[in-house]
Amino acid sequence: MDARDAIRIKFMRIYERGRVDRITVKGLCAAVPVARTTFYAHYRNIDDVLLEVEDGLLAGLAEVTERVSGGDLSNMDFADFLDQTFGFIRERWHDFHALLVDQPDARFVARWKEAVKANFARRYPQARMHQNWGLVAEMAASAVIGAYSWWMEHPDAAGIEEAKRQVERVTAAIVSSL
Repeated sequence: MDARDAIRIKFMRIYERGRVDRITVKGLCAAVPVARTTFYAHYRNIDDVLLEVEDGLLAGLAEVTERVSGGDLSNMDFADFLDQTFGFIRERWHDFHALLVDQPDARFVARWKEAVKANFARRYPQARMHQNWGLVAEMAASAVIGAYSWWMEHPDAAGIEEAKRQVERVTAAIVSSL
């Protein structure tokens, strides 16, 4: 593991327990441990570390979408997509949990919602013609991310299979309203 990975991993473990505005470069460097010059060789500030984590998670979700869809979202196997998306989130449980449950990161959620809306438009191109497209897309994105967040906050309450079924049902209900 290189210094950049060590900084990012330690940052997220600290982030899980406290607000990002209370994490300092000095404290993070002491916890890793690395010199502050090493930190600044990779990042400008603490927010850059958080942004890198967000970027990595969103890029990974985009890779899942492209892998499952083969670039054709309208004909994608949605059950396979959900299986792989939930699997991706489970593999990165600590980071997603930190950003969605422990210390909700509004920027991450907003960026993820934009990606969901873009995918929704690609999957259902005719939906963009609907007079309330923006509202419907926002509802779809909010519902999907809300389901993932709820599942992460209550992993034993319903289980992954029930969470997937609910995402499918909500998505189908939203699409049928178009």
